[in-house]
Amino acid sequence: MGLMKLVCCFLAIFALGALNQKAALAQEPKVPRPAGDIGIQTGPGQYIWLSQYEGKTCILAFILTTCPHCQFTTGILNRIQKDYADRGVQVIESAVEPMSSLHIPDFVKKMGTIFPVGYNEESYVAKFLGLPPTAPMLFPSIVMVDARGVLRVQYDPDDTRLRNDTQEKTLREDLDKTIKEGQTPSKAPAHR
Repeated sequence: MGLMKLVCCFLAIFALGALNQKAALAQEPKVPRPAGDIGIQTGPGQYIWLSQYEGKTCILAFILTTCPHCQFTTGILNRIQKDYADRGVQVIESAVEPMSSLHIPDFVKKMGTIFPVGYNEESYVAKFLGLPPTAPMLFPSIVMVDARGVLRVQYDPDDTRLRNDTQEKTLREDLDKTIKEGQTPSKAPAHR
């Protein structure tokens, strides 16, 4: 009898976890949507704002400086920044791990980034991304905002198209679409 109660409790807990996961997935942010504005801290009292890049297509990547997959993505974003700069594209990264401000100088040097890298608190980034407060954040989290301030692409970090062997192709294809969509009138209101 005791074993049966234990099995029933386990099944109830498992079912509750599955329901919570399903509810979190159902609350995934919709795209396209107005991006809003976000400030990325670059030093004590120093920020860069998404709104500073109005008229440009922006890729924002939220990373952990010590994450190998995030470092791989940073290498791709370096190439994209170089290849797309003349098309009005700006890449920005924000590290979100605790004490990230201390890690950024070494990260920038190691990765040779040619775009701004700052830092934020995870809860601030989650709010910008439209994630529910209870949803876990996975990294890297990447979004694309068109020149009109419309968030067009928001990747789930578990997206199979972001595997190492397909990530660069996926980012470039979606960036080309985002640039094109930002040049045509949009039904989604632009607000930054």
